[in-house]
Amino acid sequence: MQLSKQIKLILCMLVLFLMALIIFKTNSVKADAGIKINETKIASIKTANVKINKVIVVNRESTSFNTENNIDKNNISVSRGGSGRGDIVSYSYKFLGRPYVWGAAGPSSFDCSGFTAYVYSAYGVALDHYTGSQYEVGQAVSKENLVPGDLVFFNTYSSVSHVGIYIGSGQFIHASSGSGKVTISNLSGSYYVERYAGAKRVLK
Repeated sequence: MQLSKQIKLILCMLVLFLMALIIFKTNSVKADAGIKINETKIASIKTANVKINKVIVVNRESTSFNTENNIDKNNISVSRGGSGRGDIVSYSYKFLGRPYVWGAAGPSSFDCSGFTAYVYSAYGVALDHYTGSQYEVGQAVSKENLVPGDLVFFNTYSSVSHVGIYIGSGQFIHASSGSGKVTISNLSGSYYVERYAGAKRVLK
């Protein structure tokens, strides 16, 4: 009799586990992911399932991985390209300071590809919420020929694993896991110079 109750209990627990697994799989999102192992090494996960509405706390990266500058957004010098690209840059400023959350696609929080996808979607451009996919669209642009609104890509924890929007004057806006928010950085910063992977022009 006691054994029968134990078997029933085990079966009930197994059913509950399977139900939880099914719910988790149906409420997931594809996103860029990086897991910090220690202060100098980052493991690469190309895609991951992230439970929707679950806030993931991302530890700040060490100083060597964080070269963000304290830039006053009221004193940003932006050379504007065509009206569409200029509008995208202006719109992107609305999200400065919003928190970085892995797997988030706005508007209250973002990861890097979620940010670029959200900003571009406001102008009728559909980008996948995945850096690797965004790198496959548009026209390749040399670093010397960047114009505001171009997407800029970086090899951070793996090949083509971070993306931002070029705003002009050697700067770009992006959702940064290192600073934990949407921020503006310089392409000339040593961290980004070493990891620069290229740029794409999505808007003509």
